[in-house]
Amino acid sequence: MSAQGSTVDSPEAPQPIAKGSGATTSARPAGEESPEIRTGARGRREEIIDGAAEMFADHGYHGSSLREISKHIGISHSGMLHHFDCKTALLDGVIDRLEEHAQSALDRAPELRANRGALLQGLVELWHPAALPIRLLATLDAESVSEDHPGRYRMARLRKVHEHILEDCFTSFAEQGLLRAGTDPAFAGRALFAQVLNLAVREKTVQPLQHRSHDDAPLKDLAMQVDIFFLEEQLSVD
Repeated sequence: MSAQGSTVDSPEAPQPIAKGSGATTSARPAGEESPEIRTGARGRREEIIDGAAEMFADHGYHGSSLREISKHIGISHSGMLHHFDCKTALLDGVIDRLEEHAQSALDRAPELRANRGALLQGLVELWHPAALPIRLLATLDAESVSEDHPGRYRMARLRKVHEHILEDCFTSFAEQGLLRAGTDPAFAGRALFAQVLNLAVREKTVQPLQHRSHDDAPLKDLAMQVDIFFLEEQLSVD
């Protein structure tokens, strides 16, 4: 199926927040928080998710405790528990972010499958191996091989979404006659996304041990992975 118009849809996917009618009243029901308080609470909640995403990306879900995440963010443990009563709830919030990232990639699918240059630009903007969403996805994806990982199903589904987007791109390229004979779009999509995740791990392991700058190496590697599937004459077109 085409990625156009798709959504990251499952019973666990975050649902859109219903918007109010815009009507106002002169008084709030007793005990209801003011908009300012709600905004502040939401801001702190988002701040906690930001910090947890960084910790999970670097240390994994199992390697990060709520106390360590609290310390990383700079709030008290009790303050953390006010917003997230357990680590599983915090993981849900972090994976919600990854689903939003995947949805943004789905929304751009028609643009990405236009030509080789559009896909390469998408790799920079959506799938850069050094970007936090991709580092986080790589770590949680690897951890979720464990059957008792609380994010196992959602992470597997996220990987399939990204693979589907890239498969859709290669399917379009094949229909345009841009790919080498015998190229399987599904394999090309899986291989490219596997390389994205592989390079995200490499950025945290091999890259720090290198003595000279390799800032653009991941993107060059991804470009070479893409070019494996394109006809030679297409490599200088975009």
